[in-house]
Amino acid sequence: MQGTGKASNGRYIRPTQANSGWHRNNRGNRDYLDNPDGVVFSYTDSVQGAYGPVTENHSVAVDPNVIPKHAQVDIEMVGRRFADDTGSAIIGHHIDNFVGAGAAIQAAWESGPVNNTQRKVKYIGIRR
Repeated sequence: MQGTGKASNGRYIRPTQANSGWHRNNRGNRDYLDNPDGVVFSYTDSVQGAYGPVTENHSVAVDPNVIPKHAQVDIEMVGRRFADDTGSAIIGHHIDNFVGAGAAIQAAWESGPVNNTQRKVKYIGIRR
């Protein structure tokens, strides 16, 4: 799990402490913790991003060196989204659109069309 997830009881859960380094796969990407026993989880009332709570079909993760936090963007064929999160894998001109949490969302995503789609993004400005 990366960030906040949904537990089998329907509540949101997130790691609050990780006393471990990351294993890196043959492409150099982090894929799992070297010592998963060193992770402590806690329940939370919402999905948390780098800048606070994130909302389905509203929030995106961005590289703050490209798009500032809380900026509004319009993504082609997706609509207006807000830069409410970032992440270690969000580098350069890459955006992750938050569509929800839980097993149903993951299953729909994995069985759907290719989601690694390039879209035009228009920067609108900082949300006030």
